[in-house]
Amino acid sequence: MDYLKILEDLVRIRTDNKVGVKKAFKYLYSLFNNLGIKATIIEGCFVAYKEKSFNLILNSHIDTVKLQSNFRKDDNNFYGTGVIDAKGNVVLMIHAFLNSNNSLLVISPDEETESNGVYNFCQYLRNKIDNKKPIRCIVGEPTDLNVCIGHKGRFEYIVESFGEARHASSQGLNPIEILSRVILDLKQMPLEKIKVDKIYSSSIAPTIIKGGIQSNIIPDYAYVLFDVRSVEKDIIKKIGNFLSQKHYSKHIKSGLNPGRHYADFYMLENKELINKLSKHFKISFFNATCEAYYFNKFLSADTVIYGVGRLELAHSKEEHLNLNDFDKGIKEVEKLAEFMINSLGD
Repeated sequence: MDYLKILEDLVRIRTDNKVGVKKAFKYLYSLFNNLGIKATIIEGCFVAYKEKSFNLILNSHIDTVKLQSNFRKDDNNFYGTGVIDAKGNVVLMIHAFLNSNNSLLVISPDEETESNGVYNFCQYLRNKIDNKKPIRCIVGEPTDLNVCIGHKGRFEYIVESFGEARHASSQGLNPIEILSRVILDLKQMPLEKIKVDKIYSSSIAPTIIKGGIQSNIIPDYAYVLFDVRSVEKDIIKKIGNFLSQKHYSKHIKSGLNPGRHYADFYMLENKELINKLSKHFKISFFNATCEAYYFNKFLSADTVIYGVGRLELAHSKEEHLNLNDFDKGIKEVEKLAEFMINSLGD
């Protein structure tokens, strides 16, 4: 199997839009059809299976962020948006699927945006399978060939502030000033930390702020959107309680940005499995979010995150895949899949 050819073909298909995702799925359907393997679309996800019985789900996502750079290659690297996040890891999961029994391949269509695909697929699957049957899952993301036993939660949290529009020279309530206090206060809010291979922390960062229509008018409304990353449970409730105690609380409204699903903080709780994994693989923690949370929440699947590529290169113009690392990933993901299946009695 020419995996580099498959990867190049997939990266050349721009998948930062629904039309491109459908085109990529059509490519995968043709690939598996030629191999005599059944494939279909379920809840927007591409699904391939060799038999109806399975105990390992192999997942990654075909969609990308907005195009940062086009595909190119040299003797050592593949370059371009999606080579590591996550089409290189789609190919790793394809290899693991083709070389393992009792596995199911599930490719997400919208991990970078709403996560509707996996969210709905997991609930669909929950209603189809025997709940007593244990399931394991590997999610393909750029982990630099480490086996990650958890990931951060990620949320979009909006704080709106209200006042009365008036001349800029007048005194009184200013929604923009209120938001400046909110930003500074949240920066001082105590947040949790965890230790895996190193220390990982929750974070709250303002990324979008809007308000005002003209330089000489104090606006009656403004809002700020925070990117929230968590290594703790119930961080959204914690933020709401924190802000409710402030003197400006009656002038603000806060909550999650509606219209999408959010993956919460996830940590593998099977200590025996973690101990056994640590004897064969380098254990770490995925310092971003991914869809492992949904497989654990809806299917009670012990889930790890594994893949090729350095996370800090994702979503950037510098995104690239080292081909030697790709070869290592192909070999290691097959071992990891075998390990996850064989350890199901743990």
